[in-house]
Amino acid sequence: MSGNNDGVIVILSSPSGAGKTTLVNQISKKNNFQISISHTTRKPRSNEINGKDYYFITEEEFENLIKSDQMIEYEQYGDFYYGTSREELSNDSSIIILDLEVNGATKLLGENHNFKGIFIDIDDYELIKRLKNRGHDESFIKKRMKLANLQREKKELYQYHVDNEDIKTSVNQILDIIYELEES
Repeated sequence: MSGNNDGVIVILSSPSGAGKTTLVNQISKKNNFQISISHTTRKPRSNEINGKDYYFITEEEFENLIKSDQMIEYEQYGDFYYGTSREELSNDSSIIILDLEVNGATKLLGENHNFKGIFIDIDDYELIKRLKNRGHDESFIKKRMKLANLQREKKELYQYHVDNEDIKTSVNQILDIIYELEES
């Protein structure tokens, strides 16, 4: 396993808009799990805090992390890098949650059986509704739905699947999975 951690490392992934970030936030409020913080080269949004939401770094800093083999996974989306450093896995927490995009997650799940994956999904109707509520136009929504279907093709690489029809139920399902993994 990458890093010095002997605990459970759980990867949560989903199509954009399926509620993964909300679920991660709810899980972290209820438990003392370490939530891995990703690095990115994009600028922070007005509500984001460096070191809490992401580590916001320059492209040069990110590329130096890659060159020095300090990233366990990374992807480039559009003009920006996103990735997880090895340092995020090097603590003594018994449970580490990684909130990852599907490409980075499936790479890790395929390379290391110590990582356990939970794929969070939602039906198309609800996903489209959420994307519309975020203010996205039809063209953007069509692209996201196409991407969601491509991401869903990889869901069989995940050991667990949760349909996010209700936040409370989904949080409880994810916690049950994590506790089961911790005990095994």
